[in-house]
Amino acid sequence: MKLYKEPAPPYLMRVNIKRFGDATEHLTICETTQEDCCAYIKRLIEKQKLSPFQKGKVTSIEIREAHGSDNGKSVSLSFKGLSPLEVQEIILLELE
Repeated sequence: MKLYKEPAPPYLMRVNIKRFGDATEHLTICETTQEDCCAYIKRLIEKQKLSPFQKGKVTSIEIREAHGSDNGKSVSLSFKGLSPLEVQEIILLELE
């Protein structure tokens, strides 16, 4: 017989993709670090070959550490040219 100990909460990354006027898209990613997740998403966006002179609203991606129900530090990326839904679809296609 032994005393039950609750398992440690998973270490997750919460990804929020926002642009003014559009619905915010959310993803939760596991088995990664914040730095790796940020570099991965940045690489995916750069593969889209967006013009640096793109007009329109800024799309912002916030990557936040999540330890169970506690929020950790966050980093963000910003660019113009893709909607939150398009960014979410790009990430989902690459991860699957």
